[in-house]
Amino acid sequence: MKGIIISIEGTDGSGKHTQQQLLKDELKNLGYKTFEQSFPNYESGSSMPVRMYLNGDFGNTANSMNAYEASTLFACDRLCTYKKDLKSHYENGEILLFDRYVQSNFIHQCSKIDDEQEQEKFLSWDENLEFETLKLPRPDLVFFIEMPTEKSIELAHARGELKAHTQKDIHEQDTNYLKKSYNTGIKLAKKYNWKIVHCLDDSGNLKTIDEIHKEIMKETLKFLNK
Repeated sequence: MKGIIISIEGTDGSGKHTQQQLLKDELKNLGYKTFEQSFPNYESGSSMPVRMYLNGDFGNTANSMNAYEASTLFACDRLCTYKKDLKSHYENGEILLFDRYVQSNFIHQCSKIDDEQEQEKFLSWDENLEFETLKLPRPDLVFFIEMPTEKSIELAHARGELKAHTQKDIHEQDTNYLKKSYNTGIKLAKKYNWKIVHCLDDSGNLKTIDEIHKEIMKETLKFLNK
């Protein structure tokens, strides 16, 4: 029996992991079997090439690897993690909750490409690579946490988040790249009909973690009860 994949996407510091954990806890309380995974999978050796890239081993900017090169590293990590840790849970019909998934390649690597036709070419290539060639299962529900770049940077710094677990990585160091990723994320969320969760209210004030969670939970239950 095929499981369900729910992916939570967003730029750095937008609260993806926090929302993943809250969703996991509430779904478990309701009796659903869940399994959570964050990507990149820093607990696995499969993430080593990704860590090398983010740590600047191939160059000290996000453009040290082009969209296709970098995407291949992240896709390999996902493939290894799925084969080793996730496939059995998925085939047992569980709900898999991801903090980032294939859509993160769409957002962060597409940001390196300015020409719209080239962006579409890349998106088609990456979708084919990961879902068709590598046979990774497609997500059933994707959330995009829409947190303005300035606020997400502020929150990430306050929490001391370091994705590569070593130092501030080449993505985190580049504010312009983060802004491009944010704008690309909004664009793609609309293109692919992801569920956009706005983190600011109508007055421009930051919503509470619980308010954001309730929006995500509402949409999740709506999907599960179809």
